[in-house]
Amino acid sequence: MRFMTDNITLDSNVLIYAFSTPIDNRKAIAKDIISNCNIISLQVVNETVFVLQRKFKFTAEELGKIIEFMKLNFIISDLNISTLDQTLKISARYGFSFWDSMIVASALDNHCSILYSEDMQNQQVIEGRLKIINPFKNQA
Repeated sequence: MRFMTDNITLDSNVLIYAFSTPIDNRKAIAKDIISNCNIISLQVVNETVFVLQRKFKFTAEELGKIIEFMKLNFIISDLNISTLDQTLKISARYGFSFWDSMIVASALDNHCSILYSEDMQNQQVIEGRLKIINPFKNQA
């Protein structure tokens, strides 16, 4: 397990852009971001696999390779009761969906300073210590 001063995490949309078939600027940006991140939430793994299977029709074998990639390249943080409690507080305070709040709560639990996400407000700072960055803001 590696330790860094700044833990950097990402939302499932970044992984989906990196692994899905459409090739555009977002794919290249996503791959670059992945190389700089060191931790992801189990929630992000679950969402990524779900979307790749359902929307992009990835096979079990393809999904297995992606899961293996995630296991080898990231610390995958577990979700626990504390994360669940924090999720509800984040959702109430910031108005995020339950699932986005769980990703934010996990990032806070893991002392992340940056969360890359397309789905939340760009440059928003959560709890004074987690900055949300939309790396695709001027893309598409």
